[in-house]
Amino acid sequence: IMLASSPSPTSIAGPPPPPYYNSSWSLISQGAEARVWLVPNYIQHNTNRGANANSTENDHDSSKNKSITTSAICKERFPKTYRHPTLDDTLTRSRTRAECRSLARCLKHGVSVPLVLGVDLRKAGNITNNGGGSGGGGGGEGKEKEMSNSRTQNRRDSACLFLEHVQGCTLRSFLNVTATNTNTNTNSNSTTPKSEGKKGKADEKGKDENEPVAKKAKIESCEIDGVISDTISFSKITTRIDECTKKAAYTTGVTIGKMHNANIIHGDLTTSNILIRNPQDAPPGSASSTSTSSSTSQWNPDMVLIDFGLSSTSRNTKKMSSHEERAVDLHVLERAFVTTHANSDVLVDEVMRGYKAGCQASDSVFVRLAQVRMRGRKRECFG
Repeated sequence: IMLASSPSPTSIAGPPPPPYYNSSWSLISQGAEARVWLVPNYIQHNTNRGANANSTENDHDSSKNKSITTSAICKERFPKTYRHPTLDDTLTRSRTRAECRSLARCLKHGVSVPLVLGVDLRKAGNITNNGGGSGGGGGGEGKEKEMSNSRTQNRRDSACLFLEHVQGCTLRSFLNVTATNTNTNTNSNSTTPKSEGKKGKADEKGKDENEPVAKKAKIESCEIDGVISDTISFSKITTRIDECTKKAAYTTGVTIGKMHNANIIHGDLTTSNILIRNPQDAPPGSASSTSTSSSTSQWNPDMVLIDFGLSSTSRNTKKMSSHEERAVDLHVLERAFVTTHANSDVLVDEVMRGYKAGCQASDSVFVRLAQVRMRGRKRECFG
């Protein structure tokens, strides 16, 4: 994950950061609902085993006093100014609580999710300053000052959820491989007619000004002995298909099945919301991939589910609505594979095979999934 430089509180877009924000925090991502921060020194503890009450100053050397820091992820749900303060405070607090409960329930049932380290739910403060206008005259100016003071003091704090910092990569970045192709064209300066440039300018004048500009590939030109060489580079993203990715997809299905066994519906299953705690670093087709074939068979990927902001609980497993929600969860992940990773049908099959091995009610969910797919096809055909 590429971390941005630590911004100052005044340079951060949107609402101000939490009150305990400091310059060591790094902004990882920001969306419409929340911001994600990296807190490098969330937990600090001293491993001093040799020091005691009667120890001298020589005992407190650097070899005995070692400070260990643990980083964390802070998911901050900032206040929304377009919502009523009471409604915004209720939604923010309830969604943070629901996400925390879903994570705790997943941990209880053996689902790999980030550990919850802390929750900060601050109630919105509502303070109105009645002494806005000084003096008896100028009633209109006094009311304007009163309204401005009430707006500034109507403080709404963010709700922060502190989670374990998972060292790894997303499933999306693990599956995508970027390949760069270069094409080289050589042209001589002596054979290029001068009228060609004038013709190009005339063609540019004849074009419609409102016509959108076409995207161009990156061209690097260099001239050697009167010969111009143009190098055009194209970047193409392909899907990695090998034993590692198949095993990761299968383990993803098993993890989702365990989550559904705990009656938790994720609500936003995509390859960006699934982390690999111990990724296999051997790229496909490289020399190291053949040398690590034995380690690939012994590799057990640890798939971590994140972002339970839209999660819900399906309490009654006997109702068909629970199978419907689980089928929609799988359909969302299936569509994420199709739209984000080209030619990933093999990986989708592995996910479904792992889900069948991990979920207890997989047969009923697959029946519902077929119906959900048919509804999606009708929507694509008829709008």
